[in-house]
Amino acid sequence: MKWIIRDAVEADLPAIIEIYNATVPTRMVTAELEPTTVEARLPWFHEHSPHEYPFWVAESEGRIIGWLDFKKLLPRCAYRGTAEISVYVDEQFRRHGVGQRLLEEAIARAPSLGITALVGLIFGHNEPSLKLFGRLGFERWGFFPAVAQLDDVTRDLVVVGLHRPAPCSHGPAGRPVSAETIPLGDAPSAFAELRRDTQARSYNDCLNLMQTLMQYRQEPIHSALLKIRDKYSMLHLDVLILIYHFSKICSGAILEIGAFVGGATIAAAFGVRDSGQQKKLIAIEPGGRVKHKRLGTRNILRDLERNLARQHVSEMVTLIKGRSFDPKTISAVHQALGSEEIGLLILDADAGKRRDIECYRNKLAEECWMVIDDYAGADSNVKIAQSRADVDALVASGALEPLGFYGWSTWVGRWRARGSS
Repeated sequence: MKWIIRDAVEADLPAIIEIYNATVPTRMVTAELEPTTVEARLPWFHEHSPHEYPFWVAESEGRIIGWLDFKKLLPRCAYRGTAEISVYVDEQFRRHGVGQRLLEEAIARAPSLGITALVGLIFGHNEPSLKLFGRLGFERWGFFPAVAQLDDVTRDLVVVGLHRPAPCSHGPAGRPVSAETIPLGDAPSAFAELRRDTQARSYNDCLNLMQTLMQYRQEPIHSALLKIRDKYSMLHLDVLILIYHFSKICSGAILEIGAFVGGATIAAAFGVRDSGQQKKLIAIEPGGRVKHKRLGTRNILRDLERNLARQHVSEMVTLIKGRSFDPKTISAVHQALGSEEIGLLILDADAGKRRDIECYRNKLAEECWMVIDDYAGADSNVKIAQSRADVDALVASGALEPLGFYGWSTWVGRWRARGSS
């Protein structure tokens, strides 16, 4: 399913209200007891603007499939930096990652809007929403017992919140803009704005990833992945943490090329486990042997399978034995994926980074997270030189968006197929 996030316009309001009204009878999401109308909600809609308390819709093939809005939590000026957010998804498109992607966008954009704290008000019995917000870092900030009367049942209200850092750059970063929404007559100025917005977003996303790493250093997963790194991986601990994080938040499957003895595979499996979602995790490894003072092995595949079993993640991983570019391997990956797209691609095999991306390009989701090792290093060698050339060429074409370098030599970024030339 292909879809975009864009600013809502008044013409979207009937679809927005239809999605909203569908939740009223469930008594799970809204405190409204009766359906509302477009006319009644017009003043509410016009309280939003793209640069201050925006209203976004998720659109697929001309259909509104979900929406998210920011609104003032409290009217006093001191609370300007805190916003309440609400997210609703068409019931036919739930469990497709729409709500999560809208929330991720809100989290990423909040600092550029001058919003330093996000708050959600969720009924205590709405476990799916509580789990969704929790997966993205929201914490329980308040609890109001039995404050809502839904039919003959009293319900609790839970307040969840997330602090966001103020941006380091001056001025707003702008609103979400998709190339599909730019009016033809405004093309020069619109594309200039799109370029500025993209640069600002990348900058903020880089800062967000660094903050994410700092937050994880205070959590139990940090020490757990440190042990995994020491036993099973040549990657830096920060890279394993990001693989865990991306596996936890991504929409779609995870494909790893070059599993070696399982360090990154285990980190990804932990992320899938802690996401609370069913996500496919596919690892490709041709096998062989490696001489190394810490992680030497005479049989990579044997040790990989043993390590996955030791960490109790074997059943979560589809292990494909072979070279990533062999037709049989490509066919096996497509069969394992089915109709799903790849939300995270981990490349840690040989120097053929562009070759591997091309092999699976048609299964990469837009904004697929990318973790690519061997981009740089203290020693110049053929593997690093070719890997860097491949990545740089894809960045120059607009297919890859860089979001920083981590550990000793690992490139992190996102797939931008729509921007590629």
